[in-house]
Amino acid sequence: MNGRRKLKTSLIAYLFLSPALIIAVAFVFYPSVFVLKLSFMDWDLIKPVQAFVGWENFERLFAPGTEFWPAFWHTIQYGVIYMPLTIVLGLLIALALMRIEFLQGFFQTIYFFPAITSISVIAIVWSYIYNPQMGLLNSFLRTVGIPVTALPQWLNDPDLAMVALALMGVWQSLGFVVLLFVAGLRNIPTTFYDAAMVDGANQRTIFWKITLPLLSPVLFFVVFMLLINSFNVFGVVAIMTKGRPLGSTNVLLYFIYEQAFQLFDAGLASAASVTVFLIILLFVFMQMKFGEKLVFYQ
Repeated sequence: MNGRRKLKTSLIAYLFLSPALIIAVAFVFYPSVFVLKLSFMDWDLIKPVQAFVGWENFERLFAPGTEFWPAFWHTIQYGVIYMPLTIVLGLLIALALMRIEFLQGFFQTIYFFPAITSISVIAIVWSYIYNPQMGLLNSFLRTVGIPVTALPQWLNDPDLAMVALALMGVWQSLGFVVLLFVAGLRNIPTTFYDAAMVDGANQRTIFWKITLPLLSPVLFFVVFMLLINSFNVFGVVAIMTKGRPLGSTNVLLYFIYEQAFQLFDAGLASAASVTVFLIILLFVFMQMKFGEKLVFYQ
């Protein structure tokens, strides 16, 4: 009787889980296995025949002089600009919000709005902001005395386009990072600060010796979240620059999109997708391995 009850309970549990399992299999597991299979095939998305070519797609992908390497380094460049700015600004704003009691929830909500706004809307709005003739940013620069001939071209300048996209990414991610930091700061017991004040510690010492170590679990999570976001940037590039100017914003995911849906090289695009997946998987393993060593738990 007890066994039948356990079986019934298990069947009911699987019944409730089945919608999520079906969605996961249909839209996550099956596409992942299919992409892995395509990475060893030669297919142009049109012919019904998929020819097996072994490791040839990966050899073409990593060969010197291919577009994969510039796309890889552009992705790294985006992350180098995007991650430190997001972390530093997010922490500074979170510390400021902790000192504000009046309308604190209102300010947190305002900062969080970009995180829940559609990437298409954000890209279109920022395209107008960066417009060299009519954009809000250059209009402001003109009002402070910058001559028209010296105004930045932003998305049209190969040296500035990636910086412009990264700054927009900082603005979009800032609210979520601030929310995480505020939650982490609220979780720090005030007894640590009281003891430090009794010992005569100044604010700088309190920050480096108490706040930052006790905030390390949240900080470590934020670092890896932003690292993964850096390798997942696609929407803003597809809408705002399409890899231009001169390929300076052609990041990894846009490179995959070009190979698959513009050049119809599904095998090479799948090999690049598997490579990006392995890079992100490496980040996850690093987080699991070093997370316990690099964070301080209360």
